[in-house]
Amino acid sequence: MKVIVERSGGFAGIIRRGEKDLSALSPEQQTALQKLLDKGAPAASTQLGADRFTYKIEVQDGHGSRTLTVPEALMPANLAGIATGP
Repeated sequence: MKVIVERSGGFAGIIRRGEKDLSALSPEQQTALQKLLDKGAPAASTQLGADRFTYKIEVQDGHGSRTLTVPEALMPANLAGIATGP
């Protein structure tokens, strides 16, 4: 059971990807992830802006695989760090 976070976009368009076991998430990361999953995908209008990052979050757990796309402005920093390294 894991979470995979992929960051794309930005000025250079470089894709960064990281994954972490769900049990290794901090309590803050677990709370932030649950809030995002509860809310679902944000409206397209919140994703406007040049050179912004977009995050794709995939959660693989006992419920199957769920994927959510989140714009930079709504992505919690503690989860974004999974894609960008330690």
